[in-house]
Amino acid sequence: MWSLAVLAMVAIVAIAPAANAQSTVGTITQLAGTANIQRAGATIAVAPNMPVMLHDRIATDANGSLTIGLIDNSSLQLGASSTLVIDDSVLVNGVGAPSKVGLLGGNLHSIIVGAMRGSSTTFEVNTPNAIGAVRGTDFEMHTDNNARQGYPDCFQFTDLSVDDGTVQFCNTATPPECKDIKKGEHSTMACGGFAGAGGGAGGLGAVGATAIGVGLAAGAGVGIAAGAGAFGGSSPPGCKNGQPGPPCGPKSPKK
Repeated sequence: MWSLAVLAMVAIVAIAPAANAQSTVGTITQLAGTANIQRAGATIAVAPNMPVMLHDRIATDANGSLTIGLIDNSSLQLGASSTLVIDDSVLVNGVGAPSKVGLLGGNLHSIIVGAMRGSSTTFEVNTPNAIGAVRGTDFEMHTDNNARQGYPDCFQFTDLSVDDGTVQFCNTATPPECKDIKKGEHSTMACGGFAGAGGGAGGLGAVGATAIGVGLAAGAGVGIAAGAGAFGGSSPPGCKNGQPGPPCGPKSPKK
């Protein structure tokens, strides 16, 4: 019995590092200002070279920004006053990497290269009102719930600008309405509907800038149900009675 107990303890010790390695999805490679990670009920100050784990909730302060290094020099660059949640992960060539993240607010610049561009891997980004799929791309996203001119009844926007590759940009309807946003193009999702898509330069955060959610689905486009990732429910946030298409959402209170 003593021998069995020893063998059991050895097995546990051997398995623990493997499980921990699989739950690590990246590393903090750059940090400016301050940020924190909420992990297993604790709040931890972000530091350079800190591992990023599955289910981490990462938030930057108003003076903060950071870069999460991934396999094959892929990276997620989180801007100031932004919040990112690591919802799911996948092994890419034996190394853990995010497969689904939620951008709850702020800016995220994703650079997906190397093995993460392959058809056998998945990478998906959800915002409160958009989901999408990418196939090897360099893109920037912004999401907020601020009022914008021309949309008096909508308070949830997602902007996307694609620097390289293609992003399949979808709303959260069932079935979703999707458009391919290509290199040099931009688009905006206003509540549950497209505010427009087109090429040319445009800054993020502008009404004519882009919509998003991002993901890399295995060898195919995305078929994404409403409320995937960190956002539950079937009605796009900010939209009245769950009806897609701008304008939608509760009327703004009088100031």
